[in-house]
Amino acid sequence: MQFKILTVFLFFILIGNIPLSSPSSSTETTMNTVHNQTIKEIKVAMLAEFPFFGWGELLPLHVAAVDTYQWTVGNMTYKFNLTKIYDQDIINGNLTINKYDVLLVPGGGVGDGEAWTKGFYRFPRVGQWKNAIASFIINGGGYVGYCGGAMLMAEVYGKPRSFMERQYQTSSLGVSCVQQEFGGVYSFIQKQAGPPAYANFYHEPMDFDTVEGCAKLRSGVPQDVPILTNHPIFDDFLNDTQRIMWVGGPAFVILETPDREVKILARYPVEEISENQSTQIRRWKYTGGMYGILHGVLKGIHLCKEMNAPFVNAFQYAFFFAGDWKPTDELITINHSSKPCMTAEIYPNENKGRIFLCALHPEYSVWWGGHIENMADTNENCLAEALYRWVNMTPSNETSEDEITHNWWMIRRQVAWAAKVPENNLPPIYGASQVCDISPYEQTDNFSIIGNTEEVTDDSISLALYYRYSNDNDSWSEWILYGNDTNRDDGWSWEFHAPNRYGYYQFYSKRCIHYKKYIETEISPPGADAMCYFR
Repeated sequence: MQFKILTVFLFFILIGNIPLSSPSSSTETTMNTVHNQTIKEIKVAMLAEFPFFGWGELLPLHVAAVDTYQWTVGNMTYKFNLTKIYDQDIINGNLTINKYDVLLVPGGGVGDGEAWTKGFYRFPRVGQWKNAIASFIINGGGYVGYCGGAMLMAEVYGKPRSFMERQYQTSSLGVSCVQQEFGGVYSFIQKQAGPPAYANFYHEPMDFDTVEGCAKLRSGVPQDVPILTNHPIFDDFLNDTQRIMWVGGPAFVILETPDREVKILARYPVEEISENQSTQIRRWKYTGGMYGILHGVLKGIHLCKEMNAPFVNAFQYAFFFAGDWKPTDELITINHSSKPCMTAEIYPNENKGRIFLCALHPEYSVWWGGHIENMADTNENCLAEALYRWVNMTPSNETSEDEITHNWWMIRRQVAWAAKVPENNLPPIYGASQVCDISPYEQTDNFSIIGNTEEVTDDSISLALYYRYSNDNDSWSEWILYGNDTNRDDGWSWEFHAPNRYGYYQFYSKRCIHYKKYIETEISPPGADAMCYFR
């Protein structure tokens, strides 16, 4: 009965949620030259609608990772131009391949919220919204979805087992051939079980308008995800795993006979989260009854008053403020071991729209160490105050210097791939630069090597090429500086003369920024960017 009442609340939420739209602004793709470089603008529409949940969203992380980022390959410069887009913009027909190259859909309050409310498929505007996004992809546009943004694209594998899963099934755009599989019953008042439980953690007070504030989020689990390098997004990746945040996303399922080219790019670790004592959690049970829900509504009204928001939005907060919850001894199991968590596919028509789906959050900070424990059991536990927390994590300054930006290179390559940037021109992986793959692999005369580097506009930069040699592809020399390209006007490249003549050569680059009083040089990558055989 309680769950049916909550469903009615959700109905009123949908009715009362009138999107606050900002007109989309985009220009046609620009191709011009600066410093004799051709500049190509990549136009990214980022969905920024908050249709249901009402919590803060980490949109500044996506903006910081993508917007205005630019890199140069040879004499071709690519630049991302990100524009926030809202439901009404999409319904009004502003999402077209003439205005945008890629639609980026974050998770959390955007992706999950859209998947909740778009599950009410009988409303005319829902059909218009879904058809507009589907048409964008069918006409050749790119789609990049993270966590809830990926769930919005994929249908549910098997028969939905709960109200929430039915919402995700009916909200699916039906354009992807990838399906999603939940690791447990996905419901609210009867149970909080399965992956969604890992989204409900205590975190420090956050300023959602700043990157530094967003970095304080301590939700989900940082996982060392096995990466498959059989795709352009990761073919220059040299490690076996990459640490990426997971906050309750599903596993993906690829049917045996898909109707298109689709590849798995990453899988969940072999060890289940629920089998690791540091990351396993136990279910909490809602015990507050109708009184707790009504109490949550009153708290929601008070919050709306503070925020000067319409009181109808109070129903959005009712569930999160409803209490009390009590801990149980039931272990939450996930069942994601070794299942896909990243996929890339190409739509099967002449337009070849590209779809990238990721059940993880590469925009989030990562951390090392620590373990999960329950919050203290009181008489007023609620989801708004969180049920779990991380403790004893390794301090940031003792682990990695780039915990906030740890996986932003990944987002940039994913968006660039979806925008149909040539495979050899995707942004660098390790640091600020890399050497492009050499083709053909066998060379017989002096040949050109092309550099790829993040662009800076206010300071002069140079790009250094390093090589090492082997006559048997086994024993290698030390790395040797070959040359330093200091002139961006003719593109980043070197004419290589094979100093040791016949044999194997490997290469990497290092970008230097020349400030007035010092030079900032990137660190060497963990291995070679490119390789060839000279005969």
